[in-house]
Amino acid sequence: MRILIVEDEKSLAGLMEQTLKQHGYAANVVHNLADARAALTQPFDAIISDRRLPDGDGLDLVKELRTQGNGVPILMLTALGMPKDRVTGLEAGADDYLGKPFSLFELIARIKALLRRTAGAKGLQLEAGNVVLDTLHDTVKIAGKSALFGKREVVLLRHLLQRAGEVVGKDVLEQALYGNTNKEEGGDSRNALEVAIHRLRKLLETNQASLEIITVRGVGYMADEIKAA
Repeated sequence: MRILIVEDEKSLAGLMEQTLKQHGYAANVVHNLADARAALTQPFDAIISDRRLPDGDGLDLVKELRTQGNGVPILMLTALGMPKDRVTGLEAGADDYLGKPFSLFELIARIKALLRRTAGAKGLQLEAGNVVLDTLHDTVKIAGKSALFGKREVVLLRHLLQRAGEVVGKDVLEQALYGNTNKEEGGDSRNALEVAIHRLRKLLETNQASLEIITVRGVGYMADEIKAA
């Protein structure tokens, strides 16, 4: 799942990004509201935002998103520890509040709880052909049988199934997999994406999925049901 971190303390933002990635999430980091608004032209599964940012209050972003009808789960971080501050944040549309300083273990627990609630509200499954992805538990079934997929293959599959039959841009998939990281173990993220797509295709083929991943050169990839001959 893809999470946006809006935090101007760069050391803290880096720690959160690293921790989220260790738990299987793709994390994007921005340090101000302007960059957060630009990043949100792409979908995220959750947002972690500080309140005190260089160009305003993180609650302004919350209010804007809720006014637009965007129900993405939002966890607010703040050094403003008074109960009235928390109430103000929740009334503005934030889903949860975490006071600074905080434990990274608690951060992960709260994000998992937010995502569970959201998955329950939206429905847990994405489906195309005989492939079913449980978005809460990140498990895959093909033709009714459990199939073992790695974390990155699940991330790719989720984004492709969310827009099954449509082309998903390479940049979107790269961000979902690697966040702001442009390098991965000596290789660039674009090559790493191609490797991950190859692994996903092999898994689908091995498990006899009626779903294929189509390359649209220069643009991205599309998941589409294999039509019977």
